[in-house]
Amino acid sequence: PVRTSTNTNVPQCEVPSIVEKMTNVANCNPDQLEILQVLNYKEGQEFIPHTDGFSGKFDACGFEQASRQATIFCYLNDVAEGGSTNFPEIGLAIQPKKGTAVIHFPADVELREDTRTLHQGSPAVDEKWLLTTWVWNRPRSDEMYAESRLPSLSSTDII
Repeated sequence: PVRTSTNTNVPQCEVPSIVEKMTNVANCNPDQLEILQVLNYKEGQEFIPHTDGFSGKFDACGFEQASRQATIFCYLNDVAEGGSTNFPEIGLAIQPKKGTAVIHFPADVELREDTRTLHQGSPAVDEKWLLTTWVWNRPRSDEMYAESRLPSLSSTDII
């Protein structure tokens, strides 16, 4: 997938209330969340059509022989023009509105990719900010991706 936005990783310890909300809604443990990311799309930036799932077990992002079970993202600002998230297979377009969370399931419990979750971030006209993560069916096991290895954020990391 080609995403032209910029991003920064966000340690879970920096946003414990958000982590709690995500784990509650996904009924998972924090070690099943992929590293949180804040994404920023400026005018013309986009994310081409893709799914977030894999068919079968996969090694990625510190998860071994696992699969993404859910995608969770939340818009951090209102976007008047451009930047919608489009799910063409189901005819859904979501215009970013601050505080709106989107959850979809890129694979089923049998670890088969669900192509109905094909989606894209249309080119931004107005600037778009969002927070995203993915929920895996197993805990993160590769220590190279441990939350404790992430540097703390400073006020200049995101804005």
